[in-house]
Amino acid sequence: MAEQMKPSRIDWIGDIPESWKVRPLKYLAKCNQDVLLETTAPDYSFRYVDIGSVTYERGITGYQELRFEDSPSRARRKVSVGDTIISTVRTYLKAIAIISDSENVIVSPGFAVYTPDEAIYPQYLYYFCKSEGFVQEIDKNSHGIAYPAINTDLLSRICIAYPCYEEQQAIADFLDKECAQIDSIAADLAKQISLLQQYKKSLITETVTKGLDKSVPMKDSGVEWIGEIPTHWDKKRMKYFLSVSSGEAITNDQLEDGEYPVYGGGKQMGYFNKANVDKNQILIGRVGANCGCVTITHTPSWATDNALVVQTLCYFKYIYYILISADLNRLNEANAQPLITGANVGNCVVPFTANYTEQKQIAQYLDERCEKIEGLIIGKQKQLETIIQHKKSLIYEYVTGKKRVKEVQ
Repeated sequence: MAEQMKPSRIDWIGDIPESWKVRPLKYLAKCNQDVLLETTAPDYSFRYVDIGSVTYERGITGYQELRFEDSPSRARRKVSVGDTIISTVRTYLKAIAIISDSENVIVSPGFAVYTPDEAIYPQYLYYFCKSEGFVQEIDKNSHGIAYPAINTDLLSRICIAYPCYEEQQAIADFLDKECAQIDSIAADLAKQISLLQQYKKSLITETVTKGLDKSVPMKDSGVEWIGEIPTHWDKKRMKYFLSVSSGEAITNDQLEDGEYPVYGGGKQMGYFNKANVDKNQILIGRVGANCGCVTITHTPSWATDNALVVQTLCYFKYIYYILISADLNRLNEANAQPLITGANVGNCVVPFTANYTEQKQIAQYLDERCEKIEGLIIGKQKQLETIIQHKKSLIYEYVTGKKRVKEVQ
């Protein structure tokens, strides 16, 4: 007979089995117990984990080898096997992981390190902290727009629902098995998506460097990534057939439910009640994560100063494909914050045909081929999103007692 349910009195947790308990995290795990002391030997070597080295999907993805004397002052927090680390800064990254190897490992103080007590099975705590409701509670209690962060005290107040220790272990073992299968499928889908994206990029590059007529005579362009081009083509710096200017600044509080999409380069940010570019306008991401990203507006839009606006008398879609093939992100001038300028773009050498009809034919051919490839990519991405959502639901249902392992067995 199924166990009766009772209210948890926590909205996002909902009803839980009668035998389960609910307590704040701070009563079930100790936080930030140990740090490296300033008296540590200068030549002590360790493996450092920062926020960027942890992902929601894969946990810890890599380590940075450091010596104490060369390490930043922030590299101080010690961990043990079974600890769960949760990022308290840039919380949108959902950087959550369990420590399975703690030998000479130090993590950034941007993490809260939770060491479970004897009432909580370590892997169960990790899964609960990865559950969708818990992650949303972190987001809800984070402050700041560009650099959201959560106070450790607030994080420690988030409640945990849990059964007896034996059932916690059974839940964790079950989720280990199920999530491993899901992760394997997700990895395969991600690989397929990556291969399709690579194929699309190679198709574009092949077409804008070699043209459509494979029988025409070819000549060496003298540029390694371009290779041979048709003899009636040229290699040109882009400043000779297009001009590049910056968009206009807009503040976050100006974003509203206006008519016109707002682009900060390659990504739509919201809507505004004014437009400063027409439809079919080519935009290039100028800075940050969208640096070098090329997009086309489908309606009149607002381009921010994080975007470069391209003007040309050539067939616009041909220029769009030329820009994609040029791999503009390689032009960035900075390490910490990627940045490209209009001058960078203008000085980039690319293959070029001045024949407008040929430009249009190349663009139309690529439109047709890329649309089919993009359709396959979208289909794979939907499958990936579905299976990721299934994993999230599975974790939530089992760590809140909506489903029980014994029922499955």
